[in-house]
Amino acid sequence: MLVCAALLPQVLLTVPLDGGPVRFGAPLPAAAVARGLRATGDAALQWRRLPIGDPRADPVWVELALTGRGSARIVAGGDGPCPDGCGPVVRWESRQQEGPHGRESTATWLWHTGERDVVLRVEFTAGAAIDGETFAGGEAMTCWEGDAASRARVLCRLPRAVFVAAGILPPAGSIGADLRRELAATSAHLMELPGRRGAGDFARSGGVVTNLEFDTTLAMLRFALATGEGAALARARRCAQHLRDRDLDGRTGLPFPHGPEHRTGTPAPGHAWLQGLLWTGLWFADDGLLAAARALAHGLAALPPGGERASERARDFAWPLGELEAWLRCEDDPVVALAADRLAVAIASRYDATARTFRFGEGEVGRGQYLERAWITGGIVLPALRAHLRRRPDPGLAARVHAVELALVRQVATAGAGVATHWRTAAGAVYAVHVARDDPRAVLLCEGLSAPALARLLRRSAVGDALTGSLRVDDPDLATSWTMVARCEWVWR
Repeated sequence: MLVCAALLPQVLLTVPLDGGPVRFGAPLPAAAVARGLRATGDAALQWRRLPIGDPRADPVWVELALTGRGSARIVAGGDGPCPDGCGPVVRWESRQQEGPHGRESTATWLWHTGERDVVLRVEFTAGAAIDGETFAGGEAMTCWEGDAASRARVLCRLPRAVFVAAGILPPAGSIGADLRRELAATSAHLMELPGRRGAGDFARSGGVVTNLEFDTTLAMLRFALATGEGAALARARRCAQHLRDRDLDGRTGLPFPHGPEHRTGTPAPGHAWLQGLLWTGLWFADDGLLAAARALAHGLAALPPGGERASERARDFAWPLGELEAWLRCEDDPVVALAADRLAVAIASRYDATARTFRFGEGEVGRGQYLERAWITGGIVLPALRAHLRRRPDPGLAARVHAVELALVRQVATAGAGVATHWRTAAGAVYAVHVARDDPRAVLLCEGLSAPALARLLRRSAVGDALTGSLRVDDPDLATSWTMVARCEWVWR
């Protein structure tokens, strides 16, 4: 019996099928992929490598296209990839042409079951009015026909372990249960902007378009994969497509920041949402989204943080570092790696042992005083440095990260009935502490804490009570608040 069990093929992934075609991305062991893949049961499989990573990468991201019924088990030892788009499950065709408004790209999937999916994308070379909406030059419009946009809905039926292994979700636990309930209760109140041009984006107070600040795509995707909510999964796809079509600046490769319109303001490294775009491109097996993520990574690598004194912002150093490290988890890119290393060195050089924080010009308020924005230090700076340390271990930098964490935890733990989100410091003394309740910035602050430090902090009822209630349906900035909470990995533990 033991010998027989050893001869059974290893099941790499089990996919529930209901008869209709499915198409999605998944990371699989490189050794298994090298032997080819096949599906057991009443299912047909066609697969290809996604255009990311190098041949030595492990795991390998692949696109799986399946038809059939029941539980299809993906195992090693089968057919090779179908990179030309013609296989036993689907035939894929593409063409490009110049249209009246710019370059038109058409992708067609002809499934052997008879279904036909079409995606049409127009890249506008000048302003154009279509169906009552005005698109600017540099934007694009993507239209889906058939079920092309929903072929990956089976992701909502895969076990959480798949997403934990990939790294987009942490192992399940109860630590963020209250906040997860708030996310579920308020998600339906996130109102997308109207029309094709607004789909996938949201508004906030003051007539401002969010432009997906804090990476709504990542937040929505994590929410969808953790809850299995199909509507959220579709919305995550629209967010990613909106970023690619509407918000990206073709000159810098970075998104335009939030403002009164989609394409106002100046693209900045502290407002570049790469992770959601990347993860959505991977799970949806969308080459266009992956290409946009690559362009964004290279744009960040080419645009170092600007500003001096009061205009030097921690976010412009730390946010791109976190995004570049996310890209480097998927692709070995020497140019991006060099840019990430330089950012890490620049942040490390701003460490102040007396204040026990990383000081940036925006916090210098005169006479040796420093305004510590703890929610930025804990929510953006520390996660970026931890991501960098996973790739490039450095005992000296790790010690500085630990010292800053201890200072944050000590201040938050002694803040009373709430969470200290910012304070002033001078010559090692802390004063003018701002204590917040029901504030999503306090949730974000916790993202950079190690698991033991966070557990100790949340055991204090004053902290846990202050975090609960961060999301309200009457919040005029609900889309931004919701994103700040849902993007946090710790919330899903």
